[in-house]
Amino acid sequence: MKWKEFIYQLVVDYCNERGSRTFTLKEFNDENKKTIQKFADTGKLTNTPFDTVRRVLQELRIAELLHFVDNSGTYTLRNVPVLKGEVEDAKIAEVLLSAPNKREYLIETYARNKGWVKQAKERLGLYCLYQKCSNTFIKENGEPYIEVHHIIPLCNDGEDGIWNLSVLCAHHHRMAHFADVKTRITVEKYLLKETRARISI
Repeated sequence: MKWKEFIYQLVVDYCNERGSRTFTLKEFNDENKKTIQKFADTGKLTNTPFDTVRRVLQELRIAELLHFVDNSGTYTLRNVPVLKGEVEDAKIAEVLLSAPNKREYLIETYARNKGWVKQAKERLGLYCLYQKCSNTFIKENGEPYIEVHHIIPLCNDGEDGIWNLSVLCAHHHRMAHFADVKTRITVEKYLLKETRARISI
C-alpha cells in the first residue's frame, strides 16, 4: 500500500470513529501517531513520517478528497456521502447515493453530525439565533426544541464546522432554506455574523 492510499483510508476511518468529517492536522497526527509511525517503520518511505502526512494531505486536497477549511490546518473529508454516526436512519445513506438532488435536505434533516450538533447547542445556545425570534418552544421533557442549521449549505461547499452552524427554530430553519433568494441571503449574512460573534466570546 502506498502512502496516499494509507493516509486516505486512515482519514476515513478516523472521521468515522469520531463521527466528524472536520479535523485539524494536529488532531489527526496526535490520534494516529502510533499507526503512522508503524507504517513508516515498515520501510515504506521516510524518516519524517509526519512531514509525509502533511504532503499526502495536500495531495488529497488536489484530488478533491479533502478540503482545506482555513489557515490553521483544518481539513474536511469530501467524497464520502455519510459517515457512521451522522445518520439517524440507516437507510438514509442509500437514499443519499440514489438521489443527489435531495442530498442537502436529507443531510440537514437526518444526517446530523452528532458531535457538531452538541457543540453548536453548547456554544450557540438552545434558542433561535435569528433576530428578535421568540418561536422556540419547550418540549414535553422540558428542553427547548431547536434545530442545527448549516448556514452555507454543504452542497454549496459549506463546512461541517462550528463557524458554519447556527441554531434556529423550525420556522426560521425552513425560511433559511426555502425563502426567496433575497431573504435567504439576508438570513445567511445575519447568521454568519451572529455565529462569529458568539463563538469568539
